[in-house]
Amino acid sequence: MGWLASLLGAATVFVVLLAQPSDLAGAILLGSGTLLLSIGLAAAAGSQAIERQAGGSLAYRGPSPLLLFCCYVALTLFLEVLAFLPLQALGVRAGTVVETLVGLLILNGSAILLVAGLVVGSGALTWREMGLPTRGPGGPAIRLLVLQLLEGMLLAAPILFITVVLGSVLIGLLGTSPPGPLPAATNATDAIMNLVSGVIIAPLGEELFYRGFATTAWVRGMGARGGIIRGALLFSVAHVLTLSGSPSDAVIAFLTRLPVALALGIIFVRRGSLASSFGLHAMFNAIPLILVGLSFGT
Repeated sequence: MGWLASLLGAATVFVVLLAQPSDLAGAILLGSGTLLLSIGLAAAAGSQAIERQAGGSLAYRGPSPLLLFCCYVALTLFLEVLAFLPLQALGVRAGTVVETLVGLLILNGSAILLVAGLVVGSGALTWREMGLPTRGPGGPAIRLLVLQLLEGMLLAAPILFITVVLGSVLIGLLGTSPPGPLPAATNATDAIMNLVSGVIIAPLGEELFYRGFATTAWVRGMGARGGIIRGALLFSVAHVLTLSGSPSDAVIAFLTRLPVALALGIIFVRRGSLASSFGLHAMFNAIPLILVGLSFGT
């Protein structure tokens, strides 16, 4: 079922991308293809989890992070196609702050849904093993979570400084500057909505998927160093996939994500808690967004 639906879905999406239809039939065909692909990849991931658990000799016995990532991309595309017509009917234009906020809700909702169903649901990892604070015996105290959150937030400034320096060097060498991940805010309301998108919504889903799930799975299979590096590479690649620009823009976007991606993986593995990596991720995004927001008051 996994192979058949994946092949049919991928073939349908490929045909639509070649034809580039702009009518309703094209949207329906694209939605059908991405839905088939999502079902196929989810079935393949579930099958892989069953096979690995039957073997019983692996440290991590769940679906491959790369396979689940592909399913994550396909499911997100399907849900975005599904939301396209209602958003148009409401007058929400593509590329606006509102459309980006809805897209991030879909993106991170897909990540949480897949991890809950195919990782936690298969028994491969528990929420606690992925660094989420849970109630009951052995759960972290509120004071410890606050300290971990603050620790991550304090690391944001030096990591952001490294990123800015690296970005400036790369922009000077390649002569191009990639577009930002969020649309430019034109007023204070837009700035606040970008702050919600970048500081709350994006870090929540991304930390659960790339650190809690992917990094934990790879650390179990190949050790801390290999797991952190793989998780950082996947995180950086994911942020390039949605980028519109030249190959030089993609190179800059990828390389400038690596310092923070590695830092997020290191602090997550050392603390075993998503509170630390979430604090770093949220503050790393918040500093430039707050500076932009303050500029509307002058």
